Amino acid sequence: MTHSNFSYLEEEFPILFNIGQASEYHLHTDPVTSIFKIRQFSERLTEILFEEHQLEFPYENSFHNRLKTLEFERVLPYTIKDLFHSLKSKGNIAVHQNKGTVEDAKGVLFSAFKIAKWFYATYSQENRDLSDVKFSHTRKSGCQTCTE
Repeated sequence: MTHSNFSYLEEEFPILFNIGQASEYHLHTDPVTSIFKIRQFSERLTEILFEEHQLEFPYENSFHNRLKTLEFERVLPYTIKDLFHSLKSKGNIAVHQNKGTVEDAKGVLFSAFKIAKWFYATYSQENRDLSDVKFSHTRKSGCQTCTE
């Protein structure tokens, strides 16, 4: 895979880059795994936000409770909060019901891309300009069956 929609995360946030890239890799061959990987991406990102804001993790340290705390602390903008909840919901279906289509996985990847751009713009030390970075669903982003 030569390009990832999450490449700008690679240097500063390699774990997020690796999980995002893994999701892209599985997009067409195993969309449930692709969605599951984005659920992991989202969970890890909430942990990073807790660390960044020096917040105490909830007693029941679940993804749901971390999201609620981040909302309460006003860390997440409204649109980002909604994207996180959508990824959590779709991730739950993938993990617990083993359901997910390629179209579902594409939507989840795009939502994660939007969250990742917000996160990078807000928390990156190098803070490169990402205005030209657009979501790409092409063969070079891991799609093995695309002709785009």
